[in-house]
Amino acid sequence: MKLFFRILKYLKKVWINVIAGIIVLMIYATFSGISLGIIYPIVDKIFVKQSVEEWETAKGKVSSVEQRNMFLETKDLFRNCINSIKENWNKEDRLKLIKADIGFYFQNFLERNSKKVVLEILLIIGIILFLIKVLSGYLQKIIFQQLEEKMIMWIRNDFYHAILQKPLEFFHNHKVGELISRATNDVKLVKIMTLTSATTLLRNFLLISVYIIIMFSVSWQLSLITLIVVVPVYLIVGIIARKMKKYSKRVQQKFADITSILQEAVLNIRIVLAFAMRNYERLRFYKENKKLYRKSVKMVRTEAIATPFTELMGVLITFVLIGYGGILVLNPYNPMTAGKFFLFLAALLSTLHPLKELSAVYTQINKGLASAERVFGVIDEPVRQPADKENALEINVFTDKIGFNHVCFKYTGSNEVISNINFEVKKGESIAFVGTSGGGKSTLMDLLIRFYDPTEGDITIDGKDIRDYKIDDLRNLMGVVTQEVVLFDDTVSNNISYGKLNAPVKDIIKAAKAANAHNFITKMEKGYDTIIGERGVKISGGQRQRLAIARAILKNPQILIFDEATSSLDSESEFLVQEAINRLMKDRTTLIIAHRLSTIRNCKRIMVIDKGEVFEQGTHKELLAKKGLYKKFYDMQFRENVPIKENKKFQSANSK
Repeated sequence: MKLFFRILKYLKKVWINVIAGIIVLMIYATFSGISLGIIYPIVDKIFVKQSVEEWETAKGKVSSVEQRNMFLETKDLFRNCINSIKENWNKEDRLKLIKADIGFYFQNFLERNSKKVVLEILLIIGIILFLIKVLSGYLQKIIFQQLEEKMIMWIRNDFYHAILQKPLEFFHNHKVGELISRATNDVKLVKIMTLTSATTLLRNFLLISVYIIIMFSVSWQLSLITLIVVVPVYLIVGIIARKMKKYSKRVQQKFADITSILQEAVLNIRIVLAFAMRNYERLRFYKENKKLYRKSVKMVRTEAIATPFTELMGVLITFVLIGYGGILVLNPYNPMTAGKFFLFLAALLSTLHPLKELSAVYTQINKGLASAERVFGVIDEPVRQPADKENALEINVFTDKIGFNHVCFKYTGSNEVISNINFEVKKGESIAFVGTSGGGKSTLMDLLIRFYDPTEGDITIDGKDIRDYKIDDLRNLMGVVTQEVVLFDDTVSNNISYGKLNAPVKDIIKAAKAANAHNFITKMEKGYDTIIGERGVKISGGQRQRLAIARAILKNPQILIFDEATSSLDSESEFLVQEAINRLMKDRTTLIIAHRLSTIRNCKRIMVIDKGEVFEQGTHKELLAKKGLYKKFYDMQFRENVPIKENKKFQSANSK
């Protein structure tokens, strides 16, 4: 139940509303019991055959004076009842005294008025009590639903905040579809749980309490018999509810699996179609969907048992009590009357609906708790990413150099990725990194941006460890352009200004022109206000890359990082992008990760990274002269320069 109470802790923020809701709920439950109590006087005192003379007298027209007197007597009756409650409340046998006084006042009222008139008055009172009950029921529903919506809003906010705080490693270990499922489907089930727990649970608990008080006031023997039968029934319901929680957790996990499959297929639809894998993806989804169906059916069957079981037991209990209660009414030595028995029976039957709702609530709570475990599991997962120190330094200007000093790094549960890296980058230098895939080039840039911190060694900017700076200040010094451009389903203008919100339109256009993007943007239907679709699917790869460069230009960073920025472009797009990159690199410190060696010939220094170490470094000409790993990469990319005889040998070897 810790999770249940953890969810309810969100109510602390709106405790005044909670108190108001509970007060209205108490009014609702109290008037439900009072309106039910009218059964007793109607059956025992009113529904008794009148003599002919009494009937004829009652049929006569009531004068205005008589009507006024009747209402005055009714007012006196209420005043006497309230005074009796006040006077006897602090006495030991208060309930007995209050009951005796009210019975005495009501008997006198009956003797002074005809039963027909009293019946009419009681019916009017009943209608008023019922209206109060209905109004309070409406108010409590509105209050608690507003509270629940606020709670769910706060839980969603906490979930999203927690996601944004997670390190990159977290997203490597969790499927995107699974996270989306937890943020949508699981939070939805938590919402159902909070609705039932904050409203239905409390309301029905109060109603049942009122009805039980009525039952014990009528006959404690009948009430004990009821409890003896009911307790085992709800122990069985508890067992069913625990199974529901287990099945619900499995269903939510499987739902997350098929969400992930669906998302992967949609995001990678080009590959699915190009490789003729539609049938494979369809069968893969069908297989997991069938597993979800089977688990859901198990959960539904278990859930379906609870309600009919409680209804059946309720009917059996009712028949047993009718038989036993009927004998008590017929027994001339027992004080049980028909009115009292009908009041007891009405109170008992009135508990059936709340009990039925409570059984449904219990299963819903357990389903919601299973989802809550998944939601709060993400929120509570330890954040092992870099964070600001208590007295972190501000940095707004890069003036001297970047230093990597004996830097080592390894991911959790893996071997070392970076091993004893040492180099410096002076302000204004352009440095390129080349090497085999998985060699550690991108990891070096991730360490500089502080997506991760080195496991050994340190990285410095202007002589200070970057861990001493504020992370946001550090990252504001940098602009990043990657091979896989990240764009949002928003306007061209908003995508360019991402990272520098509220930038003037003239600055956005200036950045687009510098990135060779202005011409194609103005040809679009709505120009800079055109929506480019999720991940920029409505524009070409070269256009996406130029928008990313425009975004970096607008930010005006002091340190630029290019990660394979032109590797997937055609020749024309590559020329336009490379021209924009060269314009952006001017007078800036630039770090370039590249596979296409033609794009980095003019860099001041090229570093070859292999297996997490600096294998060799120098200018383009110096590295070719060394005839090492760089020369090997160069020859592999420019085989058209290899002598014809060697080329024929290579083709012959491949044909074999």
